[in-house]
Amino acid sequence: MNTFWSKSVQSTELLDTSRKEKFNEDNRKFWFDLLQVDDNLKILEVGCGSGHFTNMIKTYYPSCEVYGIDLDDNHIKFAKRESKKLNLDVQYQVVDVKHLPFEDDAFDVVFSHTLVEHLPFDDFIKEQKRVLKPGGKLIVMRVDMVKKNDKPFSFLEDEINEVYAGLNYPKGVSVGQYVEDPDLTMRRLDEHKFKNIKFNYDRIIFYMPDVEPNKEVAIKQIERNYQTKFSNALFTIDRCKVDDETKNKLLGLLKRQYEERLRLLNANKKLFDFQSSLLITISAEK
Repeated sequence: MNTFWSKSVQSTELLDTSRKEKFNEDNRKFWFDLLQVDDNLKILEVGCGSGHFTNMIKTYYPSCEVYGIDLDDNHIKFAKRESKKLNLDVQYQVVDVKHLPFEDDAFDVVFSHTLVEHLPFDDFIKEQKRVLKPGGKLIVMRVDMVKKNDKPFSFLEDEINEVYAGLNYPKGVSVGQYVEDPDLTMRRLDEHKFKNIKFNYDRIIFYMPDVEPNKEVAIKQIERNYQTKFSNALFTIDRCKVDDETKNKLLGLLKRQYEERLRLLNANKKLFDFQSSLLITISAEK
């Protein structure tokens, strides 16, 4: 059983809340356009994690045949549970991207999100090209962490960061060692004989409640943001073997921060705090 990622890097719950914060009902058209999803396609996500992307596709494009694979057993167990709850027929398997259990020329779309930076490129790409149909679309997504530009809610932020700074983190793990500039990735795709290689660079502002005209949507943004922070805290607490006093202090601070942000929204006191991701998307055809 492989649980390296969910135990050492990012828990399945944290991965799921983070993806739901960024890809949700309110901005789904943007994501579906990037993923080039349409009816009646056979679609594979490699490195599907919690299954959020694949479940969203199947929810809004039920005629598609959707598959998700990941090397982490905990991720796949979670994805299967979530798809069952939603009554979705998505096929999930624990699979290494270097050895895909599918026939040649099987899929119309093969995509990944934040996977390419963790593997040598040849290991990442060879099997994906094999299982794509001629003319099929490859979609490679990753987040540009260097150019982040956020303005977080400042209430209790110093106190929260102080708790995190005092934790005894375990030794780091080696991930993301194959990050490269997009032009190099595109050159590699060209070397592998892909066609119509294209590049998108988009800022996704997934949290800015004070400019949202629909109050229910604004509240959802605040709630999703809190759930992401809460999941991150739980994962960090588990990894660092935090004592109960520190755990309760951190979770209490996060809850107070969330409640204060909701109070200010309801009082119509605008802060214009925001959070965003810079998304790199490279697409190509076999």
